[in-house]
Amino acid sequence: MALSHKHDGPRSTVLSRPIATYELVRLTRAVEADNYSIPEGTPGTVVEVYDRGAVYAVEIADLPGGPEVVTLRADQIERMHCGS
Repeated sequence: MALSHKHDGPRSTVLSRPIATYELVRLTRAVEADNYSIPEGTPGTVVEVYDRGAVYAVEIADLPGGPEVVTLRADQIERMHCGS
């Protein structure tokens, strides 16, 4: 598993209640990471929380090369709720 540490765009914002490790999330927008174009809405699992919830390591299972862990800013993901 590779980690992408590319952080482009505006400075990350810490969520009022950070997403916890092992929570299910989805991308809020399309993201380029580790040579993959990951579409908006792609689900993943948080595997690590950095900088008090400003940045997350998220495992994305549905990539062409198999599961991959990518590093995403808090504004690039949201919690998945029951029925999502």
